[in-house]
Amino acid sequence: MGKLIIILYNFIFIPVFKFGFFTGSFFNVKMKLGRIGRKNLFLNLSERLSQVKPDQKRIWFHCTSVGEWEQAVPIIDEIKTGRPDIFVLVSFFSPSGYNYVKRHPNVDFKTYLPIDSFANARRFIRIVKPDLWVISKFDIWPAHLYIAGKMNIPVVLTAATLSSNSGRDKGLSKILNWFVYKNISLIFPISLIDRNRFLQVFPYPERMVVAGDTRFDQVFNKAQKVRASGEVVIFKDNSGVKLITGSIWPADEKHLLPALINLYKKYGYLKLILVPHELHENHITDIENILNNAGIESERYTSFENAGGTTKRAAIINTIGILARIYKQTQLAYVGGSFSSGVHNVMEPAVFGQPVVFGPEYHNSFEAIELIRKGFAFSGSNSVELETLLDRFVSNETDRVETGNKAKNLIEQNIGATQIIIKKLKETYDFIS
Repeated sequence: MGKLIIILYNFIFIPVFKFGFFTGSFFNVKMKLGRIGRKNLFLNLSERLSQVKPDQKRIWFHCTSVGEWEQAVPIIDEIKTGRPDIFVLVSFFSPSGYNYVKRHPNVDFKTYLPIDSFANARRFIRIVKPDLWVISKFDIWPAHLYIAGKMNIPVVLTAATLSSNSGRDKGLSKILNWFVYKNISLIFPISLIDRNRFLQVFPYPERMVVAGDTRFDQVFNKAQKVRASGEVVIFKDNSGVKLITGSIWPADEKHLLPALINLYKKYGYLKLILVPHELHENHITDIENILNNAGIESERYTSFENAGGTTKRAAIINTIGILARIYKQTQLAYVGGSFSSGVHNVMEPAVFGQPVVFGPEYHNSFEAIELIRKGFAFSGSNSVELETLLDRFVSNETDRVETGNKAKNLIEQNIGATQIIIKKLKETYDFIS
């Protein structure tokens, strides 16, 4: 049954997916970037890989986007520290991840992952010739995994999650995954709960090691570097409570902006920093118009970055790469994505000791679940609930500081996943030692 489904997947689902992807690229900027980025993919890959020594060991890391990349970074860095001669290739599915990683000292080459099919997977793997394929979190493409198994490429899944509302362990998807997941050599679930869920599609407990989430390590390491970096000047008058909304989408803004507008008017000392996830002009203009119609003046970062900050109490960050640095300067955070597909990285603000608020869709994030369970992060389902939660911490400094410090401590107590993974990889694959 599994073999039949993978064949149907390859010859029916993938052609439909490719057609939808191609058609959608004329209407969706992200799809367009992905289509353009994959042009000449195999040619560029062949040219770069032809320069690699035949006997040089190669590890291929795959990350769908930015969050998965952040989970892969500490593993890549640790491997390269011990074996700088290993060639590291990183593939991305999403333009967000591909474009985010401009340059990393321990990555030798980055590429898009080709659209999933037997032919593309076979061609890709034959060019890359990986000694090991490491997948971050959950972006497992069936055709690539199936071909990797046929070509005897060891596959490792790190920071592995399988949430309760995932469809991967249900229906036809469960049958397909049960069939292709057997090609995975090792899985490192982030928790015992995830391990037990994986047993539904991967009945090999001896090939699983609960390691925790490498994002704790990455966030902690990144925070150490950020603390040593300079300030990002946002406001000329830096007093008051600064509330940041990180990686927000229109679905967030529908509920969030009315709450922020009310709080802005209620507390004269409150300053807002809004960071859209997608920097499309229409998106930023929509935010500006909503604020302006409420009588709130805002200014874009690119307009005041060379002027020593803005005199307004609301700033819109319309550039990338500085979010983590801004988090260290704020006192309260709302994290976006939580009114659509799932919350973004809640740990980035928490590690700097501030309470974190987000919407109802957070079960994709183990860290968000843990922070909520401990009472250090908070979820609201509508504008009224978000306003109540944010008001609590805007108005009460003691509560804000105590809750934020507890969130920070939770993160620091959970670092160490990278070392567990590296130890097992060294035991299993001699060339990494």
